[in-house]
Amino acid sequence: MCRDGRGDRAGLGYARRVAYRDDAGDTCQAPTAEGALRAELAGGDLRLAVTGRSLHVTDQFATLVEHHRKRAAKDRRTSIALAGRLVVARDALRESLGVWVEIEPGTARAGFRRVFGVEPLSLLEPGGLGALAALDRLAQRVRQAVAHLAPDVRRATEIGSPASGGLDKVLAVDHGERVVVYARGLFRDRARFAMAVHDDGRIAVRGGRAPAPEFTVRSRHGVTVVGDYIRFADPAGTDLARVSIPWLSPDDRAELAHRLGQRVDRENLGDGAGVWPPR
Repeated sequence: MCRDGRGDRAGLGYARRVAYRDDAGDTCQAPTAEGALRAELAGGDLRLAVTGRSLHVTDQFATLVEHHRKRAAKDRRTSIALAGRLVVARDALRESLGVWVEIEPGTARAGFRRVFGVEPLSLLEPGGLGALAALDRLAQRVRQAVAHLAPDVRRATEIGSPASGGLDKVLAVDHGERVVVYARGLFRDRARFAMAVHDDGRIAVRGGRAPAPEFTVRSRHGVTVVGDYIRFADPAGTDLARVSIPWLSPDDRAELAHRLGQRVDRENLGDGAGVWPPR
């Protein structure tokens, strides 16, 4: 449900709910697995709130609040300066909603941290399909509200389990001509650059302290999974590179490889290759 500062104009039916805007700002709400998720947008600021926690985003800071059950004075606040981009991502398989903040951009420690996220209500629950539709509308409205904080990002997708608060999820950021994948390594507090996949088949992978090695793959058959690795190979089947993507389940890792393979594929352009996410 979305409404503006003049009151609820959306009605009660999921299919007929519409977001309105005015200077007083917007208010959107959607059922999730953790209860109602509420989004408040006013004056360029964004506030997301679900039971027990909330996120307040301005042009300068993202502040996460862990709310105390009884005393607001005991709330725990964590503020992150927005020195880089802030993106809103949807999970490729689970339809979760996640907010990611770029940390220490332009440095060797640059990466993204997931600062807020919710899981959708199960489709097996009564009203589950309508709840997912409401979450879709809320996510779209939130994306529009914070688009200026990442003007070079077309969309963002996350993949992985919600365990550990989504810390182990992988983030794929679509810049239009390329997708950049970020994944968390062992003992790291953020997802860091893992690979960049370009529409023309060029791929750059994580190279430690050295510049990222670059090579070309032009077929989806050249992007596969071997254990915990995304494997890139030439037409003869020779390894070009392997990128470790820990924490993901086999199904999640296979989904990531599938999507990257479709991104570079030049053998079946009529089947939607080069589109992220694939239709």
